[in-house]
Amino acid sequence: MSTRSDAFDNALRLVVVPVLARHGFEFDGNRTFRRLSADQCVSELVNFQLGQRSLSGKFTVNLGVYVDGDSPGINVGQAKEYHCPHDRRIRLGHLIPAKLPVLAKLPYIGFLFDSRDKWWFFSGDISRLRATLSVVVDKIALYGLPWHKASGP
Repeated sequence: MSTRSDAFDNALRLVVVPVLARHGFEFDGNRTFRRLSADQCVSELVNFQLGQRSLSGKFTVNLGVYVDGDSPGINVGQAKEYHCPHDRRIRLGHLIPAKLPVLAKLPYIGFLFDSRDKWWFFSGDISRLRATLSVVVDKIALYGLPWHKASGP
């Protein structure tokens, strides 16, 4: 593992774990957080994905809602967001409102201003990384957690 990904994992533990724990999520130590329903049949997931190749030095956040039985042989408490059906998984960037919503409605060019896949930059500088993760975890609380509620069974 590189120094940059080590710094990312350390910052994740310092910044994200405490915030998501207050919302009932448990950290699995591998960049995935789960919140299980009281009956242990539904898992709400938040996953931090580091970019590879051309996306190296960037990360994104994947969200999912896994219901027992979605994928044969997958335990609810061990599900990953990619085990979730497509209608119950999304990237955080798609939930963040467009900066210019009026322009997003225009034909032909609206897609340029609409919400889209978002990858945040990160480096080995722990203070900058912590600041970036603080912004991202605020967006998870503001847009991701309500999406979980709306996307559940």
